[in-house]
Amino acid sequence: MICNVYIYSEPRCAGLAFTEVADYVAELLPSLAVQLRGPLLESKIEGNGNDTGLLDGIAESLAKAKVRDLLQSVPSDQQALTGEVAYERRRLANPSSVVHGLMYDAYAYSGLCHALIPQAEAGFDQLHIIFTNQLIGTWDPADRRYHARTVLCGSPSIISISGLVEAPARSPEYYFALRGAEAIGLGKESKLELADSFADDCLSYDDQRMTEVVKGYAMQAIAYRLSGDAFCSDPKCRLFNAHWQRELLKAQLGEGPDFCSEHEGFFQRLSKEGVS
Repeated sequence: MICNVYIYSEPRCAGLAFTEVADYVAELLPSLAVQLRGPLLESKIEGNGNDTGLLDGIAESLAKAKVRDLLQSVPSDQQALTGEVAYERRRLANPSSVVHGLMYDAYAYSGLCHALIPQAEAGFDQLHIIFTNQLIGTWDPADRRYHARTVLCGSPSIISISGLVEAPARSPEYYFALRGAEAIGLGKESKLELADSFADDCLSYDDQRMTEVVKGYAMQAIAYRLSGDAFCSDPKCRLFNAHWQRELLKAQLGEGPDFCSEHEGFFQRLSKEGVS
């Protein structure tokens, strides 16, 4: 059962309309109390009078969660490096600071967020959906490496804006063209022009389509809490677990209903009968 959904915004994604996301969830499931909040980490620090001890603690936890080597699983006792802690302090103190490329262990990041949620709101009937611009990844023991993730469903659920850009692969045509560009020694500017030529086939940072895309990922988090399964096998359903950018765009922006018939009926029943 879910009574309340808390959606935490990300100040480093200025083009993303989080109000629209919250309104979308509330319209689909009117029995839920949907509340839009500011960014969890920064709001927690500000709400405690910018307490330096709390700031240092969060910065240290982020540094411990950092993936330093994609081919090495982050140990549970990983020590925070002084320079990394200083970087995290500066980033937390400056909501306009945007850095791409750093990855954090998704479960460690989720654990940090869970620890900051008030105990009174930590019950199973409370769902927290946290948007972050940080790239999160999970360790795959099969091929012994980290893989970037778009969403980690759980308590709380984490949706990575950077993950939506970086995790699903681009089209084979793009990689073929990129290898060709590298083979003839084209520079960075030419590679950027190449990426722009494939812009319609993939998301980019500050993409105007991002608001519409993340609505579906918020619903994946809700579906997971309600049914234990966040995903759908239908490539036209918003709950489809896309591994390619083209798949992501088709599932979230394609023509027709937002969901497959099964999940459309699922959410309609919840809308009429209440979420339980």
